[in-house]
Amino acid sequence: MILIRNGEVFGPRAMGRRDILAGGGKILAIEKSVHAGGLPGEVDVIDAQGLAVVPGFVDGHQHFTGGGGEGGFHTRTPEMQLSMNTTNGVTTAVGLLGTDALTRSVESLYAKTQAFNAEGLTAFMLTGSYWHPSPTITGSVARDLVYLQPVIGCKLALSDIRGPHLEAADLAALAAGIRVAALVADKPGIITVHTGVKTSGLDLIFEIVRKHGTRPDMFIPTHINRRTPRLTEQVLELARLGAVVDATCMNSLPAEDSVHMPAADFACLADENGLFDRVAFSSDAGGSLPVWNEDRSRIVGMGIGTPASLLFELSSLVNQKGMPLEKALGPLTTTPARVYGLAGVKGELKAGADADILVLDPAAMAVRDVLAGGAVMIRNRVVEKKGYFE
Repeated sequence: MILIRNGEVFGPRAMGRRDILAGGGKILAIEKSVHAGGLPGEVDVIDAQGLAVVPGFVDGHQHFTGGGGEGGFHTRTPEMQLSMNTTNGVTTAVGLLGTDALTRSVESLYAKTQAFNAEGLTAFMLTGSYWHPSPTITGSVARDLVYLQPVIGCKLALSDIRGPHLEAADLAALAAGIRVAALVADKPGIITVHTGVKTSGLDLIFEIVRKHGTRPDMFIPTHINRRTPRLTEQVLELARLGAVVDATCMNSLPAEDSVHMPAADFACLADENGLFDRVAFSSDAGGSLPVWNEDRSRIVGMGIGTPASLLFELSSLVNQKGMPLEKALGPLTTTPARVYGLAGVKGELKAGADADILVLDPAAMAVRDVLAGGAVMIRNRVVEKKGYFE
């Protein structure tokens, strides 16, 4: 058993100073005081005096097998490693493919997803890619959902010159097949939509919602935090209809003239519209961060997304914008847990939930200790459990 003592617990609701007892991969108790001496067997005690204790982060958009490749084979980013997630507080992640479904495959994504699960992360995946028809393992998106345990939905690109050119009937048929499979498999059955820069934005989604009665909450549009008034209006409207929208986090503030908006700024905008609980944050970790020449005809440099961006945006909400930590944690914990079918199990600190727990310094927004599934991954900022090849 593991006992975390003396921390200020945010579940994410503020609970004050509490002790948390974990065992068998679950949270056993959260009490004002738990005495280790009265417990059977050996107890690992972690003192969180002066620090915050919060749920592990749920990151719904990661490129487990890498991304990139649009500048040539040498620009393909490498596979992610376990400690990239745990050092930044991520204990649950969803993997997907990006632009490149030619040199990368859903089969290799499945293998990496299962590898992460074996290493102690809770990992799920989306079948498909930018393209339609979607690349799959079993021959159809619906069968992947039903027969492959970690598959919880599908990835698709809209309004992007690199993506498919769909008709409304194509998207409606895909959504209907996913809906049936989700009911059969008792899974979320979501469609994460890479949202490109074309002026059509989310038009196709609204068309099938109106004409075909497709459920709007099936869709999770991502990369939506841009300073594009029409897209912002569409995203907020889709959120009003019940969808969760996914803001991509940044590692630093964008230039003043950038089209990109920090995830924290978008969350505040949503909050002003009464839609804060409809916003999730994700990191795009493992994806490429290309640096283009002036006319965007050639890539001149390449970075890689990391889950550190989640902590940067959380810090911005709390330490720059003055949002209470218990509220600011929502887009990283309860909201993504809800949309990925994990409510009450992930993203919360309560008896019976998985023991995914972070001890962090809220002023510096730095992670000190990490438990994932009740196992200590990080202790005093030192990685205790590494991935197989780390």
